[in-house]
Amino acid sequence: MNDTISSMNGTLWVFTGLLIGLVVLQAIIFLRAALRFNKKNKLVSKEEIKSAVRTGTISVFGPAVSNIVVALSLIAMVGAAVTFMRCGVIGSPAWELFMANISAQTAGVSFGTPEFTQSVFVLCIFGMALASAPYFITTIIALKPLDMAVAKSKSHAVGKESFIPYFGNAAMIALLGYLIIDYLASPLHLLAIVVASVVCYLLIAAVAKTGKKWIGDWNMAISMAVGMAAAQIVTSFVA
Repeated sequence: MNDTISSMNGTLWVFTGLLIGLVVLQAIIFLRAALRFNKKNKLVSKEEIKSAVRTGTISVFGPAVSNIVVALSLIAMVGAAVTFMRCGVIGSPAWELFMANISAQTAGVSFGTPEFTQSVFVLCIFGMALASAPYFITTIIALKPLDMAVAKSKSHAVGKESFIPYFGNAAMIALLGYLIIDYLASPLHLLAIVVASVVCYLLIAAVAKTGKKWIGDWNMAISMAVGMAAAQIVTSFVA
């Protein structure tokens, strides 16, 4: 298997570089378009944009660490080039690992066996790539109607509040709820979620009371850290 991956690694790095470069270019184009759209429609203020950037920069570290751990397992299975290619586009090593296993099993082989040939390796790559197609299709279908809805909401009477902030909050709640629902059966996971939620609420209250917005920028990072620490302390006592 290692020979199969090594023999294709050089070629794959070329495509990886091209794809990651395209992703970076798209990100720049989308960012410019979003800033111009916001400047025209005035959905959020400059201060809110700066706050969102700070919050996103801080809160990304927690999920990034967990992704790196799973990505190490993916590297052992499909090599560094494919891992960087897929995780650089989708950002979910766990999903890519799942699809790689599904693709190999469909071919009737397992990773690490002599039967894992170049053809099976290519099948795994295509399996991972095609599995992400629904994300792109959904984006193509949904973005234009949302764009039109925002424009329509701003065309009404001056001073009417846009529904977009509420829509974004609802989407975030749904996403986080979907991600944590499988963990609710575990008492320790449930403890971490409850503690993190309480800390988050207290920090939001502190921001409202003191007016120190930087606390809100660190909200998610602090809540996650305290929640994980609480679960770890309880685990230590139980053990």
